[in-house]
Amino acid sequence: MTDGAREHATSDSGVPADTTLRLAELLETLEDVEEVFILTHDNPDPDALASAAALAVLLGRIAGLSTRVAFGGIIGRAENRSLTQEMEIEFERMEGLEIPPGAAIAMVDTQPRAGNNALPAGRIVSVVIDHHPERLDTTAVPFKDVRTEYGASSSMLVEYLRAADVEPEPWLATALFYAIQSETMDLGREASEADVAASMFLYLRSDPAAISRIRHARVPASYFRSVHEALGAARKHGSVIAVPMGTLPYPDMVAEVADIFLQMKGVAWTLASGRYRDRLLFSVRTWDARAHAGILMREAIGERGSAGGHGTLAGGQIDLRGLSDEAAEELRGSIMDDLLRALGVDPETSATLIRGDDDVES
Repeated sequence: MTDGAREHATSDSGVPADTTLRLAELLETLEDVEEVFILTHDNPDPDALASAAALAVLLGRIAGLSTRVAFGGIIGRAENRSLTQEMEIEFERMEGLEIPPGAAIAMVDTQPRAGNNALPAGRIVSVVIDHHPERLDTTAVPFKDVRTEYGASSSMLVEYLRAADVEPEPWLATALFYAIQSETMDLGREASEADVAASMFLYLRSDPAAISRIRHARVPASYFRSVHEALGAARKHGSVIAVPMGTLPYPDMVAEVADIFLQMKGVAWTLASGRYRDRLLFSVRTWDARAHAGILMREAIGERGSAGGHGTLAGGQIDLRGLSDEAAEELRGSIMDDLLRALGVDPETSATLIRGDDDVES
């Protein structure tokens, strides 16, 4: 059997045939440790949160390992905060947290030195489970499972749970289901057969009322202030909308704004930027399934910061410490212009989105 055929072959349990082998390799990698710190990317989204929780449950159930789940930044988006409230696991902030020398480190939905996580300098990572393109530092990780063809890391963790015959409790099934739907826009964005299969497995095990509470989480007044600012700042360049925002109430607001404007009729790409504390943040979204948003973002940021993403969504950040407000704004404008030019758009040719007249289309 070829490697490709082996990857897609399924066992009687409905998961890829090699998942059992991956699971055995994972456990072998961690057999000499007693505690595992599971790290997500900074300001974790539902996919990172659910994946980390699933790995913690998996390692606790089948290996008896003690686990702690940690992240850098904050959980700001209302849905993400609501999700953590539904989960029976504690998420700790990396700020001020010390990882003992003998503890193993596992990373989910991110990778070592990706620039979007709080992995302590000099610490070695034992496990990486991710669906983003593999990075150079990941090649040295003892156990790495990087599958870019999957729309969500949560779908990979579902396969591990099924291979281990671990039945997810309703709270975990709910978190994983919501994460996959969120990451793939209800299976409409970069969703693979594996994402569909995982969603079907989880649906009857999840709590519909909890999903509704998460999806329709109450938002603070600052959310509406930011949306109001975004509407006023948005510029339309043909099928591209650029949204240069000011100070953000929380870091993932920039991605939230990019998602909002992507719903507009006739829009193919959205570019949003904003500042949170000493970070300049960027978010890119597109409907084009053939796009390479991650490459676009990495080329625009270059050596000035860090960036990454998938085909249809990407993000980047730059440390502004040491720069004046004027220099930071000039840098933001330069990067936004580079993104527009890369999409074949003239930055100087645009129209305000809100004109004040009646432009409702039939």
